[in-house]
Amino acid sequence: MGDVMRSAKKKSMSFFTKLFVCFAFLSILPVAVLGTLTHFISSDISMSNLEKQAANIVDTVSSNIELTIAEYKLALSYFCGDSEIIEALSGSISEEISTVIYNKMFMLLAGKSSMVSMHLIKADGSFEISTSQIPKKYNVRNRGGWGIFRELGTSKDVVVYSNRYLMDNGKFNSIAIGQSIRKGDKIIAYAIIDIPEDVIKTATNLANASISIRYAVMDKNYYLIYNEIFNNSIFLSNEFRSIMKDAGNDRGLVLEEPTRLITWTSTEGQYPITVIASVPLELVKMNNNYIMVTTVVIAFVSILLCLILSLLLVSNLTRPMKAIVNTMNKVQSGDIDSRVELSGNDEFGYIGNSLNHMLDKLNELHRTDLEKQNRLRLSEIKALYAQINPHFLYNTLDSVKWLAKLNGIDEIVQIVSQLGKLLKYSINNKKDFVHVYEEVRLVESYISIQKIRYDDKFEANIDIDEEIMPCRIPKFIIQPIVENAIIHGIEDKVGKATLNIRGWLEDNKIFFEVKDDGVGMSEDKLRQIRDMMQYPETEKSRGKDSIGLSNVDKRIKLYYGKEYGLTIESSLDTGTVTRIVLPYWNTLIRDSGGQTDND
Repeated sequence: MGDVMRSAKKKSMSFFTKLFVCFAFLSILPVAVLGTLTHFISSDISMSNLEKQAANIVDTVSSNIELTIAEYKLALSYFCGDSEIIEALSGSISEEISTVIYNKMFMLLAGKSSMVSMHLIKADGSFEISTSQIPKKYNVRNRGGWGIFRELGTSKDVVVYSNRYLMDNGKFNSIAIGQSIRKGDKIIAYAIIDIPEDVIKTATNLANASISIRYAVMDKNYYLIYNEIFNNSIFLSNEFRSIMKDAGNDRGLVLEEPTRLITWTSTEGQYPITVIASVPLELVKMNNNYIMVTTVVIAFVSILLCLILSLLLVSNLTRPMKAIVNTMNKVQSGDIDSRVELSGNDEFGYIGNSLNHMLDKLNELHRTDLEKQNRLRLSEIKALYAQINPHFLYNTLDSVKWLAKLNGIDEIVQIVSQLGKLLKYSINNKKDFVHVYEEVRLVESYISIQKIRYDDKFEANIDIDEEIMPCRIPKFIIQPIVENAIIHGIEDKVGKATLNIRGWLEDNKIFFEVKDDGVGMSEDKLRQIRDMMQYPETEKSRGKDSIGLSNVDKRIKLYYGKEYGLTIESSLDTGTVTRIVLPYWNTLIRDSGGQTDND
């Protein structure tokens, strides 16, 4: 064997060496090259592109918001300079004038966002009108010197005022655009347009960002007028203000918690705003996909070559191993005659030959073991038959002895005649299996003897289904049960007894039932018999009572398996029911040698 191994090593490189060289060349080199290129190209370019894209989007959003504010400022300045409006607000306002004013307000907002609201409030609070509902904070009598009214009181131009508050519809307002209406130098009314968050959101959506992005808009005092980023804060934290100041003109920074890119832009003019954008850095991975297009082309060619070469080389190298594994699987599944077919002289050839040799040895040992087990099983069954026959003959001859003492010659002739039939059945029939009708004849002969012995102490009824009569069953499995019922159940009963013997087919199983209404058994006696059947090695210590039950049960289990055999139910002074369960075999018959016989 050692010479074979040395010869194999000289003729062919070992499998492990081939596998190592193959995968080292085909895997390590392409992966190293592509990994290096991908690392250096993707990281820097992805972040740079993302920063530029975010900065452009912020600039676009900032312009959109400025245009929106400018549009409403222009419209409001026309309204407040309308001479008809000024004249109407100078005197008392009738319902007709109120309708005219409302129509002008409605026309002012026509074509613009339907989400905005416009309010007109006289300076003395005597009249107010709105396209929706005037907020309580615009009560000029109580708050005329505060908030937006103070701003409007000091400016003749249109004022843009940070005015974030929760409206009645559950949404936030963002900005108020207002202007005082004057007659000469006197303020006679205030016109205010409230711009809610939805208008700002519409301005952000117009940027058509191709990346996932969230916005916040703040005024020069870091007061948030629109917010998707800062947990509904009103003012930015001092820490974040400091970070933005330190960033200077870079207009961008990376936050770690949560990881995201923050970029912003600021406007100039009367109402400067700063638009802030938050971009999750997971988008860097998305941008990497664009950069990876170049790398993918190189990687695809390399991987394709690797797959083709690996398929050819590995298939050739692992073919012997697959043959060995397939053979082992077949053997494990029960095909013990399967063998490995290898022609190589390397390690796999040596393993295959050794495996074949080992399987041959195991097959030989397995066949020897099966033959031993079969001989042992048949010997045990023969021993059980040898045990039941003397026991049966002893009880029958005992009946003859008693009849000789108690009765005349005619009865002895009759009982001996039946005994002759029994002996002929027992001695001449050398097969282990008999037809059901043969076993029934045996039982009938035995019952006729016992009825003579016990002077018709019991009635016997036999009811066997015709469909199971041709079936073969182990011989001497019903008679011992009947014998046990008569001796241990009926014999000691006062009065006449009844013995019922039934046989039928159900659920692909054959059932035989022997039922008597004799003295029955106590729970302790029944448990003792069941234990003797379950543990037959204890029979000697328990005596010879019911030896036939244990014998029958054990023989059935040896033939068919543990799921078949006897079951016993009994109650004291009520009777006993013993049931035999066998598999239903109609044509598959066993002969005395344990082989199948179809005759």
